[in-house]
Amino acid sequence: MKKNIALVAGGDSGEYVISVNSARIIKGNLDSKKYNVYLILITGRKWVHIDDENVEHPVDKNDFTILLKGKKVFFNCAFITIHGTPGEDGKLQGYFDLMGIPYTTSGLLQSSLTFNKHFCNALVTNWGIQIARSVKYNIDKKPDVAEVLSKVNLPVFVKPNKGGSSLGTTFVKTQEQLLPAIEYCLEHDDEVFIEEYIHGIELTCGAYISKGELVILPVTEIVSKTEANFFDYKAKYTQGAADEITPARVSDEITRIVQETTAFLYRKLELKGICRLDYIYSEGRLYFLEANITPGMSERSIVPQQAEYIGISLAELFSDVLEETLGKK
Repeated sequence: MKKNIALVAGGDSGEYVISVNSARIIKGNLDSKKYNVYLILITGRKWVHIDDENVEHPVDKNDFTILLKGKKVFFNCAFITIHGTPGEDGKLQGYFDLMGIPYTTSGLLQSSLTFNKHFCNALVTNWGIQIARSVKYNIDKKPDVAEVLSKVNLPVFVKPNKGGSSLGTTFVKTQEQLLPAIEYCLEHDDEVFIEEYIHGIELTCGAYISKGELVILPVTEIVSKTEANFFDYKAKYTQGAADEITPARVSDEITRIVQETTAFLYRKLELKGICRLDYIYSEGRLYFLEANITPGMSERSIVPQQAEYIGISLAELFSDVLEETLGKK
């Protein structure tokens, strides 16, 4: 019997459009002979199913069902492709846990932890993972320049502590740029994460579970061409704004280190589903940047490129993740 899959997209962050694009790619690559796929868009309190005629059908949040032609549709699994809140920070995971519906991402605890850069860094350093020096401030305690520079050295990245796709992020080279960058960051989050810049090679590696085995994808090298000179929102989602080179132009030894670190962190953080971990390699050391538990799945996204390089189609990738999730039910 075909399984009913809720393809959950949208969200409440600036990554809404990215999420919808990812959902379009996922739906187009799921086997219609095996799955009935229903697009569920979430924006704030508005949860609706959008059918093929673009008609909206409200979701009953009491049991996560929809009513079609007088019949309730129940779901066997939720394929979460929301980037940012509530799909990447544990909120939606907690809801599905209450509903007893399996989902394709990491769990509530892991999602909320990896979404918080400060807490995630504090944890991985206990396992011997290198990170850049950083400091966090809340919205009710705006720092002055001298205080910040007593803890980190310029240049720095000023980032939302909880967020993705580099929205709200500024590369700061001078003292004069620091406070405006903090104010801009606070438009996106109530916590500011200020991290020292490390000059090096930006690398990223995807991973997921297939048939009970951890699959580590090839390593991708990222070379930004934007004025910001880092993999910001423009570089990620503008054609030609960054070179994403798979496999990365690094030695076999560096590739091994990145892939082994990815496998180590995937297991230690108890991640699930498709994840992507980002790094900087500099002067013989690998620095962890962040873990993405719902990486982009659009045509230009990195994980699809990595999978394609080793002969894994998107249809195979998404089916493997769904079957792994359904098998744990």
